[in-house]
Amino acid sequence: MRKLNKLLAGASALVLASFNTQASCVPANCNTLGYTKSASDCDGSDMIKCPFDTDKVWCMEGEKTVEPYVGAIYNSDGTFTDDMVNGKTPVGVVASIDGKHGFVIALDDKSSLSWSSPDNEDISCISSHVSVSPASKDYDGAANTQCIINYSSSNKHPAAEYCYEYRAVSVGIGNSGWYLPAGGEWLLAFSNIDAINMGLQKLSKAQLSGDIHYWTSTEAFEEAAWWADVRNRDIYGPLTKSNELSARCVLAF
Repeated sequence: MRKLNKLLAGASALVLASFNTQASCVPANCNTLGYTKSASDCDGSDMIKCPFDTDKVWCMEGEKTVEPYVGAIYNSDGTFTDDMVNGKTPVGVVASIDGKHGFVIALDDKSSLSWSSPDNEDISCISSHVSVSPASKDYDGAANTQCIINYSSSNKHPAAEYCYEYRAVSVGIGNSGWYLPAGGEWLLAFSNIDAINMGLQKLSKAQLSGDIHYWTSTEAFEEAAWWADVRNRDIYGPLTKSNELSARCVLAF
């Protein structure tokens, strides 16, 4: 809707320019009407073609968007861009476009969070994965997180709670829907880590590197869960839930 309003405003300006040009008895042409760009100049942006020469177009500056790709910047208005764009607020970087597992990773994280406290609790509404094979195929981070949050108990779940309450912006896309990624989702991100880091670098955000350990939302059994190791780009476990690791949230698109 915002783009449409801008385009309508731009079109109105072009009509007014045409009226003023004709009123002064100067023949209207594409340049005087503001159609000064080519289609390639407006690649990825909405455009209007000149009625006198369709090779000349008009488009809004700063509105160049792209189709989602790993490493692209995801903005609070739901658009994807190659770089930071004036007037847009980045909320994440695309970490995966693998079918239904398209998601962006948050631009920051939080350290020193336990999976649960105390740790002697089996979350019955999510599947327990004792071995690495099923844990690596768990892509249900959103459902896992919601289940952990809804599970009735006296235990606290700091990592999942952090992502459930995470708000990258106060309004727009990115102010809700974040979750603690599952084991398989972390492996998808690790397979694209170089492209993700390029996107983070464009935003001057800390890259996924070094000896950082993140919780996954994948449970192993009553007292333990799986965790992701950035340095080795893999998931490990089971690890006692009361241990304190970092949490980095993701958002599906």
